[in-house]
Amino acid sequence: MSEKRKILLITTSHTGCGHKSISDALMDWFVDMPEVEVKLVDGFEDLVGKSVTALGDSYGVVTRHAKFLWKMTWDFGTKFNSTYCSLMSTWAEKRFIEMVARERPDAVVTTHPMFNSSLLTVCEEHGLDIPFVSVQADPVTVHPSWCDARSALTICATDEAVERTLAYGVPRGRILKVGFPSRRRFTDLAQKVEKPAYDPSRPARCLLMSGGEGSGMLGSYALALMTKTDVTLTIVCGRNKQLKKRLEALLKRKYGERVRILGFVTEIENLMLESDIMIARGSPNSFFEAVVMNVPLIITGALPGQEQGNPELVENYGLGIVSEGVKRLPAAVKRLLAEDGKELARIRASQQKYRRFDNAKRIAEAARDVALRT
Repeated sequence: MSEKRKILLITTSHTGCGHKSISDALMDWFVDMPEVEVKLVDGFEDLVGKSVTALGDSYGVVTRHAKFLWKMTWDFGTKFNSTYCSLMSTWAEKRFIEMVARERPDAVVTTHPMFNSSLLTVCEEHGLDIPFVSVQADPVTVHPSWCDARSALTICATDEAVERTLAYGVPRGRILKVGFPSRRRFTDLAQKVEKPAYDPSRPARCLLMSGGEGSGMLGSYALALMTKTDVTLTIVCGRNKQLKKRLEALLKRKYGERVRILGFVTEIENLMLESDIMIARGSPNSFFEAVVMNVPLIITGALPGQEQGNPELVENYGLGIVSEGVKRLPAAVKRLLAEDGKELARIRASQQKYRRFDNAKRIAEAARDVALRT
């Protein structure tokens, strides 16, 4: 047997959970590929200093309490992408070069834009010919740092992402549209267990969540649903422990078993399987996993900049509906449940047509093939 090829898979868990979810989805399949050895690298912990890592750790606070600041950061990084990437190149250069010398990778796979163009520049400046595979985490509003013509392969999730990537100058021959990668525990469960149809003889089961950081107006949304509909509600607060305590104090005494309040959940796929509707912001990992689990979606909004195109994508493909603002949410739920859930059935049919279970496998295979060509 020939020598294994080495892949550096660069991700991070310091800016929310989405990028790590993608790398986990790829690792689910890399472990079954004996021809490659994959080293998982946290770009913040392993490549940059503590001060920069602290910036990444501020993601949760900023997205919960200062979305305008997130928008400013996004806009700056988009308008002054070369400056943004130059800073990251400087911060990561020393440790990345040391890692390359130590690990001798045959390919680098990135699932975070901060470690894409920046590390390609480091390689170029040091005369290193290492092919990069850029796995985009954004299905519509693609940051320019994802889109570098020097990458051997840029993997996009949607036609919308392909068009944006082309506009940023990546040759079509170096773009591969696959679909959004979901973790294997979602795709395996969705193929193994048939999700039951909505039963109008019982209260609808709604799942309310807002990403691993627990951002969003969960309390206001929950109160609106509790007072103006008869649904039962499961709320996922993520890592936001203070939010969980506040919601328990606000809701449990009055609504009892109608509401279930959870913190960070490791088996969210089971909650999706039992739910008739999922209510969430336009975070792509969450809503694409919901599509895999065949849960009709209500998208309540999106982070400015990064997620701004996602709600429209959900509606365009019939994967759910958009309902921005607390006051509109109860009516949106009632709309989906009307006529014995006629709209729910339509959305579920669209999701079944749209979803694929092998996206992560196909991306891992593409990255493996790039490594084997070196």
